[in-house]
Amino acid sequence: MSSAQVDADRPGMPRAVGALRAQLRDPIQRRVVGVVLVGAALAGIVAFGLAGHGSVLHGLGVPTAALLPGLTVLSCLAEMTVVRLRHGEAVEELSLYEAALIIDVLLLPPRDALIAAAAGLVLASALQRRPVVKAVFNLGTYTAATAVLILIVHLLGGSPGELTAGVLVGVVVGTLAFTGVNLLCLAQILGVINKVSPWRIVRSEARLSAYMAVGTMVTGLTTTEIALHSPLLLPFMAMPALAVTYAYRAAAREADEHARSKCLLQLSHALAEREDVVRQFLVLVREAFGADLAVVVLENDDAALSVEGTDPTSLRHGPIPRHLAALGRIDGPVHLAEGLPGGLRRMVVVPVQGGGRRFGTAAFATRDRSRGWMTTGDVTLLASLASALAVAMRGAEHLDRLVDETSKLQAVVEQSAEGIMVIDGDGTVQVWSRALADITGVDAAEATGRPLAEVLDVPVEEERRLLMPVSVEQPKTVAELTARRRDGDQRRLRLAHSAVFTAGLLVRDVVVISDLTREYRTERLKSDFIAMVSHELRTPLTPIIGYVDLLRSRGERMTPQKRLDALNLIGDRAGHLSRLVEDLLLASRFGDNPDDVSLQVSEGTHDLDALATQAARDLGSQRVVLDLPPGPVPAHCDDGRALQVLANLIGNGLKYSAEDTEVTVGMRLDGTRVHVDVRDRGRGIPADQLAKVFDKFHRVEDPMTMSTSGTGLGLFIARRLARAMGGDVTVVSTLNSGSVFTLSLNRANAEPPAR
Repeated sequence: MSSAQVDADRPGMPRAVGALRAQLRDPIQRRVVGVVLVGAALAGIVAFGLAGHGSVLHGLGVPTAALLPGLTVLSCLAEMTVVRLRHGEAVEELSLYEAALIIDVLLLPPRDALIAAAAGLVLASALQRRPVVKAVFNLGTYTAATAVLILIVHLLGGSPGELTAGVLVGVVVGTLAFTGVNLLCLAQILGVINKVSPWRIVRSEARLSAYMAVGTMVTGLTTTEIALHSPLLLPFMAMPALAVTYAYRAAAREADEHARSKCLLQLSHALAEREDVVRQFLVLVREAFGADLAVVVLENDDAALSVEGTDPTSLRHGPIPRHLAALGRIDGPVHLAEGLPGGLRRMVVVPVQGGGRRFGTAAFATRDRSRGWMTTGDVTLLASLASALAVAMRGAEHLDRLVDETSKLQAVVEQSAEGIMVIDGDGTVQVWSRALADITGVDAAEATGRPLAEVLDVPVEEERRLLMPVSVEQPKTVAELTARRRDGDQRRLRLAHSAVFTAGLLVRDVVVISDLTREYRTERLKSDFIAMVSHELRTPLTPIIGYVDLLRSRGERMTPQKRLDALNLIGDRAGHLSRLVEDLLLASRFGDNPDDVSLQVSEGTHDLDALATQAARDLGSQRVVLDLPPGPVPAHCDDGRALQVLANLIGNGLKYSAEDTEVTVGMRLDGTRVHVDVRDRGRGIPADQLAKVFDKFHRVEDPMTMSTSGTGLGLFIARRLARAMGGDVTVVSTLNSGSVFTLSLNRANAEPPAR
């Protein structure tokens, strides 16, 4: 049994295998493993494929046994000369390792060069305490790239012992290949961390990587040649190395400034928009300054808001850290390096204050003590950004209050029963309330942005000037005018103006509009009613008073027949007057609801044929023609009320038709109803008034002309009485041809419908 099989049978192995599988599900872990496997494969090719090759250059005079540890130490020192270059949430470390690698490849045999490069890298990682995953990834990447470099140099240049054109070409091509392999491996990790395509990173970093590769290659070649031919000049090679390091740092600063400028530009937009400003501030400022942790503690708040580098877009809520609570109120930036929790090494705390108000404190921390962090200029910039956050928060508060007040004002405008509009200095409508849209029939979308004179239709020329009657001397005034709606209906409006003038020019006019149409119509109805009732009451009273005076003064000298005629006339006019008073009293018992049938009637079964005949006979007019079916027609009704309705309909026909025309009373039967039709040949009813003839006090003609008598209550009372008996009164009319009023009641021999 093999050792692998024995290990697989151990109880702990399933858990170990499960943990390994869980790690391999992580995309970063998978790429690290892949890079390590590629590096191991290429290292094996170098170790076995170039086993017989010696060093490319000879003449240093140092045995390989002593040169190998020396170059290992040189590789370690070169790797520890670090310049950090940030790529979003990841950091690339630039060093002189490639220059030392050129020296290893040229002065050592292939396998020893690979060992020196790998050992120096491992030693540097251990001294710098790099995370295991990062150290393993670097080892795999550099092993793969170094193996490619060694293969290319030995295949193109061989081992001539001196610097030849072939060696130079091999070094140039190998260095570029080393850089390409390194960049491809690094782009895989950076792509996962920053959630971008690896090829995008390769394209953006290729030029800078090529420039740096040339610089390190030149440094390595020059150092090697000086070591071979002029060792005394080796100390002076520190200057080119420093120049390369300075170039790296300049490139890193440029990249940092570019990334920071991008973050600060986004921050300026976020602060200007005043939306989610605290989270945006933490996310963007943390990224701009490369902090591992960003925290904001607001005044009068028992929680801290923070953003971690491990989850750079999520805002966390938690308790206020003790070290921040212990600081209390600060007036300027404070640096902390002691007593920090969670592995934090350095922290900068700045006050969030601006506009004479303090909002809290902001803190930014890093977990890496070894690298340089914020300069004095960075801290000054951070303090300015914290002040900008305070200004944005104050602006957001003002905006919230403004929105709140605006919403309240908008609610007042929209919910007001009075119409409200705002007009600018040019007479253009800026605000048009919902109530005003209901009053005028013009909606807000149509009215806004148009001159008021085009929105309101004022038919009377003299009233159009009342649309804008305000002046500097009279900024507040009230005017009344009549406006016409789209449907032709006219409304009487009261406009209460309240204008604002600046330097004699109109700035704004707020107008509150009240609809006075109902009040005007009520007043007119009152006047018409008083005039009509006065006329109707005076009509029977005049002959009564006249004949009473006549009987009082000359009654003894009048013949008995004349006295009887006078008394009959007085009785007839008194009956007319009684009916007028009864109609008024009856109308007062009905409400305004047309479906109100609360009037109590005494229902029974009565002959509607006989009632129609009696109503026609009581009127005593030869113009009434009866066209009734033979025999009784039983109906459910109150005989007295039914007689009153029929008399009203027949009398109405006689009143509104010419003296030489007939009024026909007919009757129709259907399944459950009996219908009495009263047809006249009068002037008819206009179509626009047909639905109003059953309204209280409504008359087809202008009541002020008094061309016909009546109170305008007859048809109103007739319909209400008919509905109280379970029936109805309807009308069909043709202008200049006549009208047909129909009383419909339930037949006695049919089941009446439920009311």
